[in-house]
Order: sequence, then C-alpha cells, then structure tokens
Amino acid sequence: MELGWGLSRILVVPLYITAILAVILTLTKRIEFGIFFILPFVPHQNILDYMIELPYGKDINDIIFVALIIKWIIDKRRSGESFIIRTPFNYAILAFMLWTYIEMWWGASYFGMDAPLSLKDPRVIYWKNLIRIPLLYLIIVNNIKSPKQMKVIVILMICAIIMLDRSFYNIAQYKDFSHFSESTDKIGGMEALGPNELAVFLAMYVIVLVALFTNIKNIWIKLMLSGPIALSYYCIAFLFSRSGYLAAFAGVAAIGLLKDKRIFILVFALVLYWQVLLPTAVRERIEMTRSDGKYDDTTQQRFGMWEKGLELVSSNPIMGIGLDGAHYVVVTSKGYDRSWGSFHNSYLQQSVETGIPGLVIYLWIFFLMFKAGWRLFRNTDDEFQKALGLGLMACVLSMLAGNFAGGYWNYFSMMGYLYVLTAMVMRIMINADEQENDSSLIGDNDINDSEKSYMPQSPITNTIEQLS
Repeated sequence: MELGWGLSRILVVPLYITAILAVILTLTKRIEFGIFFILPFVPHQNILDYMIELPYGKDINDIIFVALIIKWIIDKRRSGESFIIRTPFNYAILAFMLWTYIEMWWGASYFGMDAPLSLKDPRVIYWKNLIRIPLLYLIIVNNIKSPKQMKVIVILMICAIIMLDRSFYNIAQYKDFSHFSESTDKIGGMEALGPNELAVFLAMYVIVLVALFTNIKNIWIKLMLSGPIALSYYCIAFLFSRSGYLAAFAGVAAIGLLKDKRIFILVFALVLYWQVLLPTAVRERIEMTRSDGKYDDTTQQRFGMWEKGLELVSSNPIMGIGLDGAHYVVVTSKGYDRSWGSFHNSYLQQSVETGIPGLVIYLWIFFLMFKAGWRLFRNTDDEFQKALGLGLMACVLSMLAGNFAGGYWNYFSMMGYLYVLTAMVMRIMINADEQENDSSLIGDNDINDSEKSYMPQSPITNTIEQLS
C-alpha cells in the first residue's frame, strides 16, 4: 500500500519537509493545514514509516496531533469560544479514555508487570494510539465549520481509498482468479492493511461514496464517483475476506433500505442467486466455509478462539484482563499449533480485555454515531449533508458486521475515518442549530439573500437536544 512507481521511497525527504511545513503552518496560520495533511495518511501509516530514520520522523503523527491541539487552544482563546463544544459524544469519549486508561493499569496488575509509567512502554504507546481515534473527532468537530472544508476532507478520503484500490489492483492483476486457492487467498505486498483489514476498510468507506452517488444529482459527480466505487467492490470481491463480504453486504443493504429500494432489490436478488451471479472464485470462498457438514479450518480455529475468550470473560466480566491483553495470553484452538494475539471478534475481544463495561462504552459510541447520521439524513434537504448522514449510518452498520469475525475497533487506520465522518455530521447539525437560533433572534426579514444561501434548505430543530 504505497504511492507506487517507487515514489514512496523517492519522496521521503519532500514528504518530511511537507510534514514540517504542515506543523509550522498549523501553529502560525490555520489548523486546517495539519488536519488536511494527516487525513490522507490515516489508512496509509506505512508511508509515514519511511521517515523513521529522519530526525523525529517516527513521531510525526504525535507531533502533528500536538500541533493541532496547541492551535486548537490558541484559536479558542482568541475567539473566546468554549474549548470543547457540547455534543452527545463528549461524555462517551471521556468514559472511553478513562476506562481504557484504567484498564491499562489493571492489565499491568493482572499480568504482574511493571506499572505503565514510561512513555516508551508498549502499553502506554498502545493507549496513546488508541485515544488518537476519538481525539480526531474532537479536533474536527471543534475546528472544522464550513461546508467547503468538509468537502475537502471527503475528497482527501476518496483519494486515500483510490490509492488503496490501485495498490491492491497492481498486485492482483497478475493473479489467476478463475478459482479460489491458497495462493490467491494470501496476496503479498500489502503493507498498510492486511487482506481482511483492507476488505473491511473498503466496505466501510466505499459505502459513503455510494451514499454520495445516490443523493447527489450532478451527473459529472456521479461519473467521478462510479470509478472508485466499482474498483473498491472489485478489490473487496477478490480479497476473499468473508468479513469484508459481510461488511459490504450490510452497508449496501442499509443504503437499499434507507434510500433506494432498487438497490435493496438487487441485494435481495444477490442473496437468492449468489451461486449464479458471483464470480466462481468468490463463490468457492464462501462455499468452503461449510462443506460436507464441516466447517473449514479457519472457521474452526475462530470457534476455538471464541471459546477461549468466553472462558476469560466469564472469569473476569467486569475488569477483563486489561487493555491489549490479548497479546499477552496464548490464544489457541484445540487441534491447532498456531497461537494468535487476537480473538478475531471485536465484541468478544473488547469484553475480554476491558470487561463488559468496556464493550458497553464502545457500543454506546456506535449507537450515537448511527443516531447522529439518522437525524441529519431525516432533517435536511441538502444533497451533500443528506449523503453524509446516510453514509455514516451505513458505515456504522458495515463496521459492526465486519467486526464479527475480526477485531479492528482499536486500529487508528481502520476507525479514524468513521470518527471523522461523525465529526462532520455533528458539526453540520451544530451549525444548523446555531443559524436557527440566530435567525430567531434577528428575524427572518433581517437576513439578506447571501446569508440565506448558507442556511440549510430544511432547518434542523433542536438537534443537539434531541441527540442528547
């Protein structure tokens, strides 16, 4: 997962200089410079890894985030605004940060390790990287306000998706996909995300492009979106990830149910006639899950891992075994020699590591995400805003489905864009609420035409209170 054409290594120094400029411009000019720099690299962390050998290159993500927080503080002090605007996610995110921090300490006690006091401790690094996910939400919802900025963010996300698609296609085009085999299942050369992760990632975020496609009427924009949509689903199909298939199905079905019944009819037809409609290799991959009354090896291994996980949950239902604890226990399946550092199920893994309360906090956040998307989708007539609301709902459902047989909730590269989408949806509703309050104070007759053009076509009444 690289820039291609050998550019990833050639452009290391220019990229390093650009990162330094982004930090300087963020601190001295506008916070958008840092945000726009970091967003394309959310799923492409491996590209930033090329700078490890340069001074502070390995800390470039942390440096960017520190610069964003400093600029955030400076801007709010100058404007006199609240540092953190009130949103329904604030308490959930606070609970997330506090509980995972407590679980980091609990894990040290559980495994008899030294206290996690050093910033170089792997557990502290893991927690720091974990809280970057909700921190990205807080940075964007409190600092990105204009529709133009949001459209730039969406374009950057699309570019990142296209880069992932192209990288996989460059490898896959030389493979024989006429039938499924172990060689087609294990496609090498991908560094940013593994095959399962990439399939779920694409399923989660290409559905946002589908939401834009179904809501925006401009034919040229539809044509531009059709390319990455088609290529992404091609990649999902031939990544042979059953988690990716499940995530893709959930996302497309959501769009069909919520927006376009024709899409739902196509999904229904696919369910009925998948053995005819799907490529042979994809069909073989699905059919091998259970044949001759038996599950395949990978499925049986998952059952074994889940059995082990349920045992740990039953013995430690409240506190679990500590943050990132799966990497410190031997996760094996009966009859198999291999051990894993994951339970391959986010719901179970979260319960094992952070207890039932930890799982509840995660599900609380995801519920609020879906609810925010629903409110925006139902209460605006603006094409772009409606697409974001619909896309967020479908993305949440896709993510929940894709994590049933995989554990990706704690990966910045997987979850970062979901929190970015949530921040934009919340910011749109906050803007609408503020504009409605302003119009009620000064009266509609006092608003000139240029000001009205920036107001939503359909006002969102009391959105923040409804969400809370």
